[in-house]
Amino acid sequence: MKTIILSFLLLNSLATQAQITISGKTVEKNGDPIPGVNIYIENTYDGASSDTLGNFSFTTSETGKQMLIATFIGYKAWQKEIIVESNIKESIILEESINTLDAVTITAGSFAAADESHASIMKPLDIYTTASANGDIMAAMRTMPGTQAATDDGRLLVRGGDAYETRTYIDGLAASKPYYSKTPDVATRGRFAPSLFSGVMFNSGGYSAEYGQALSSVLILNSNDLATIDATGISLMTIGGEMSKTKRWINSSLSLSGGYTNLGIYDKVFNSYIDWIKPVKSVNGTAVYRHKTKSNGMLKGYINADWGDLAYNVPNGQPEGLMKISNKGGTIYSNFSFRDCFSEKSCYKIGIASTFQDNTISLGKDKIDTQELNTEVRFSVVHDVSEAVKITWGANETFNNYNQKYAENLGNTYKTDLNDHLIGEFIETEIKFSKKFAIRSGIRSEYSSIINKWNVAPRFALALKTGKIGQVSGAMGLYHQTPQSDYLKLNTNLNFEKAFHYILSYQWGEVSTRLFRAEAYYKTYNDLITYQYGEYGLPSNMQNNGSGYAGGLDIFWRDQESIRGFDYWITYSYLDTKRKYKNYPKQATPHFISDHNFSVVGKYWLSQISTQIGFAFTAASGRPFNDPNSNNFMNGKTKAYSDLSLNLSHVFYIGDQYSVLYCSINNVLGNDNVLGYRPSGIADAQGSYALIPVKRDLKRMIFIGLFLSFQ
Repeated sequence: MKTIILSFLLLNSLATQAQITISGKTVEKNGDPIPGVNIYIENTYDGASSDTLGNFSFTTSETGKQMLIATFIGYKAWQKEIIVESNIKESIILEESINTLDAVTITAGSFAAADESHASIMKPLDIYTTASANGDIMAAMRTMPGTQAATDDGRLLVRGGDAYETRTYIDGLAASKPYYSKTPDVATRGRFAPSLFSGVMFNSGGYSAEYGQALSSVLILNSNDLATIDATGISLMTIGGEMSKTKRWINSSLSLSGGYTNLGIYDKVFNSYIDWIKPVKSVNGTAVYRHKTKSNGMLKGYINADWGDLAYNVPNGQPEGLMKISNKGGTIYSNFSFRDCFSEKSCYKIGIASTFQDNTISLGKDKIDTQELNTEVRFSVVHDVSEAVKITWGANETFNNYNQKYAENLGNTYKTDLNDHLIGEFIETEIKFSKKFAIRSGIRSEYSSIINKWNVAPRFALALKTGKIGQVSGAMGLYHQTPQSDYLKLNTNLNFEKAFHYILSYQWGEVSTRLFRAEAYYKTYNDLITYQYGEYGLPSNMQNNGSGYAGGLDIFWRDQESIRGFDYWITYSYLDTKRKYKNYPKQATPHFISDHNFSVVGKYWLSQISTQIGFAFTAASGRPFNDPNSNNFMNGKTKAYSDLSLNLSHVFYIGDQYSVLYCSINNVLGNDNVLGYRPSGIADAQGSYALIPVKRDLKRMIFIGLFLSFQ
């Protein structure tokens, strides 16, 4: 019995001796305690959490070399090898993690953040419910700061830049024809449906080295991944109809859709400013395929095809009084991409996109047949070197084939056949020195075979947090663009057009709640294309002799939190710009520029009746125009522009699927906005030219749509 008791006491003593205490305190670099830190020995259940004063204590029976680990959200993991022989007291100093939700992000010139979760300033629902947009991505983006109202054009005109200076990308691949064909005096609209995309990212300047061939801005559209459910959709609208079918499998989905548009009813019901011979008619079809691989890679395929036809008369001052303008043609756009990862720290993306357009436009007795093929192959790699350093690099090759036949009424015929290979490569490094300071530097280089020239474009951006939700950002960089095919068909001995951007911005808040943003910028232009009109009205003496500048201030405020169910944003842009390009005899403000642009968009959800009401108000100062009866170039000015649009969306259910009854009215007040003037073709007996006002085709437009969904 004595032996048993002695043995028990000995074992109890050994067990007591084996229970070693590990204690200490968790603090920040400045000595402030950190409560809630998880401290433990690796591969064991031995550990504890720090208390409100940062203190911790636990016991362990482990001995010898062990790894002590401390983790807490927002801080870098801490670890230290210890030798467990006796009680240990450890002071643990945690460093803040750089990649946290409130870490600094580089946003100069863009509403994009460094990660996808913050990247979108507009969701598809924002576009569909913006009263003035009528479901058009480009029209919705014109309520963003830095853009022009441009209701007579329909394309994005950003910070003094012409329409060709903005580039559109879908899943990182170029969409070379993002708009339907543009004809004089008639606004166009975007080619792609908002429902295809998970978000829209608008960069009004200072964008990264990954993208090129845009002097002013880029619009980045990120498409959806797998469809969530099987669905059937039917849309009945006052302008036509659409049908869609979506099928979802375990790891893939397929969506098919088609639509028909006919604006003939508007020509009969409303008093259109345009003298239509054949109102717009078009058909389109879309196929979208998605497949998720076993390695969580994502394959995306998208094909869109459309065909349209229109014709109308415009006054031209000629003896016959009218000139017929017609436009018909088709476009096929395809986009295939695949993304996956080599490892946890390295991911890649490859893709190919192609646009083919066959278009015929007639201006009176002149006829222009154009066929254009643009194909881009691109790959990029993102490598997280460490928590603080990320390197992105890649390359692209773009092939452009341009064929045109121009037959003028004098019997002369001109044919053009151009081929260009554009090779581009880039590398960009983003370094976060802390949660409060980050820089991004990159360089892009391109070679164009048609002009046989290289360019090199350095770019730099930085961001500094000034508070929990405030930061200052800056960016600068050089941007190039190959001359347009309409110029190259006449002269290939040209150089890249150039622009240099300087941007400084302050941002406060979050996109999802409240966001304030003020951004000042200055942009210089060099080597713009200039020419004079020569024989038969064709450009001659084409050179890179143009230059210019654009500077201004953009302000944006969005609030989705102050009033329950109410979302609104306010934008104001001031712009001072002049340029010498095209046939301008001197630097002047282009005809599409308003010095002041202001817009307010609001949406309020009435939950009791499942209805959202919305409004959009846009105002802009007058735009310059050239009066040939004056000796001063571009000295005319239109009156100020204003437009108030209203919409209503009523949601109801058919089974488990929601459907929408939608109605919108543009220019509710019926303002007779004059957007510009163009001179008649010939002078009168006194040598004066009549000025023909340019207006929207419809003073007031009413749109009604019934969008039905079935499972």
